[in-house]
Amino acid sequence: MPENPTLPPPQRLHVPMSDGAVLAALRYPGGSAPSPVVVTVTPYRKEAAQNADLVAAVLDAGYDVVVADVRGFGGSTGPYRGVLSERESLDTAELLEWLADQDFCDGRTAMVGGSYCGVNQLLAAVRRPRGLRCIAPWIAPTDTYRDMWKRGGIPSHTAWGARTFLNAQREDTRREGLRHFYSELVDEPFDTDLFHRVDLDRLDVPALFIGGWQDYFLRGTVRGFRRAAGPKRLLVGNWSHEPFLGPELRGELVAWLDFWLRDRGEDPTAPGANARLSVFGTDEWTTRGGWPEPDWARWEPVAEPTPVAVAASLLSTPPAPPTAVHPLVDLATESGMRLWGESAAFDLPVTWPTALLGHVGLSAVLSVEGCDDVDLHARLSVVRAGGEVQQVTEGRLRASHRAVDAARSGTAEPWHPHDRAEKLPQGEPVVLDVEVYPVHLRLEPGDALRLGVTVTAADESGSPATAALLPGTVVLLPGSR
Repeated sequence: MPENPTLPPPQRLHVPMSDGAVLAALRYPGGSAPSPVVVTVTPYRKEAAQNADLVAAVLDAGYDVVVADVRGFGGSTGPYRGVLSERESLDTAELLEWLADQDFCDGRTAMVGGSYCGVNQLLAAVRRPRGLRCIAPWIAPTDTYRDMWKRGGIPSHTAWGARTFLNAQREDTRREGLRHFYSELVDEPFDTDLFHRVDLDRLDVPALFIGGWQDYFLRGTVRGFRRAAGPKRLLVGNWSHEPFLGPELRGELVAWLDFWLRDRGEDPTAPGANARLSVFGTDEWTTRGGWPEPDWARWEPVAEPTPVAVAASLLSTPPAPPTAVHPLVDLATESGMRLWGESAAFDLPVTWPTALLGHVGLSAVLSVEGCDDVDLHARLSVVRAGGEVQQVTEGRLRASHRAVDAARSGTAEPWHPHDRAEKLPQGEPVVLDVEVYPVHLRLEPGDALRLGVTVTAADESGSPATAALLPGTVVLLPGSR
């Protein structure tokens, strides 16, 4: 594969692992040696054009950059052990320590990158490799069951395996990766040891968490920031899960690296100013100390039993979503957000200026007849005074996974163990506590909040079914302090 013409010619590295595998990497010198080295480890091939913007930004800041293939991909050898395996995170830790010992490195390393290249930073950082000074995961999950493969207990990202493993280059990885992904991860309904959660209590490496208000992994970004044990900073902008490196992110990233690798600038994790949050749909940014504790307000949108059509699948759900979105934005992660319609909608008029910041809670009381299981999808939108609809956030839950662990739950943040399936009782009300992603909104008189819901069948019967959303349904809204 030819080198990227927008970057200087790299040095090719071959890094030995403790089990005999070799990681293939490209090193781009960014300044006078020795210097700190900034690292990205990817399953999407080290030569990919999508790496160029990030590499160029870090080079411009005067750092060496190393981009490595994960084992079994591209030029890296070794048997593939599965998505984000223990062996893979050990490889990353060994790579960092090997780089710290090279003549071109001054002993200090950092990691950067988004999505998969963000969660692998977190899994490696909790191993505390020698020389690692900081990480910068963005648009990254922290729990591969709840954030990534089975959000709300519903399979997602199912095309990721085909795209990624068919591009692996190595025959054994293609075969084993596809088998593992589709026969194990996709096929496993419950939260087992096939999935990974970052041990955030052990994450004491300084971490810059970056997310987007409409990113599929926003839960992981916010949870990572709130739970991480070490110095930390949060940046959330008006982004989805598309590659981005605009001025805001570039400036934050360079300042982060400069502070932890070169002792330059002010501490970005200083109390009272370690969270920068854009206001949804605007160019306004606010600076806060940590994640807020809201003043909660209750909205009971359902005054009487409201029929909700049970669709056969999201592909057959009318009507169209309220906002046109280029499908590649969401098909890239198959999030479904902004792509599916609404079977029922409820509006809450806004009568005074209102600010919302935090998680949104939904306890939906639902009655179903004719099938044993359904998926509930809920969307929160803003209807502006002029009639424009802006989709803001969403949540979802498979009804058979409705059990809640109260001890691990917080206000508007139910913790579903996802360890069993409970069939729906026919015609009887059940409560579905849905985790809805956070918002940061400014509302004016004349606006309205809209709750839209869609119900799709999730059992094997294929028979017609009916459902109703019942009084007692509650939306918790996070008033900003």
